[in-house]
Amino acid sequence: MTRYTRRTPQGVQVSPQALPAALEQLARFEDAYEALLRQRAELSAQMEPLKAAGKQKSARFRELLGKKLVNQQILLQLEFCEISEGDEEG
Repeated sequence: MTRYTRRTPQGVQVSPQALPAALEQLARFEDAYEALLRQRAELSAQMEPLKAAGKQKSARFRELLGKKLVNQQILLQLEFCEISEGDEEG
């Protein structure tokens, strides 16, 4: 991923020439983050009926659980970088 910003004592800066590309990259990142949040909810919804039916040991449940754990690990890493759901300003 190309880095368009740089941190300085004055804050984060981006050159005027790189601004369109930086905004496009930010939009793609935000889309990916929203997809992770959506997938987290979808995976939980898919797992719930299997869990209710006592099928926690089924291949399908384990596949969904694996995806959910990977998804959660990515979200935790982003949270560690101070990127999380509650960071909405605009």
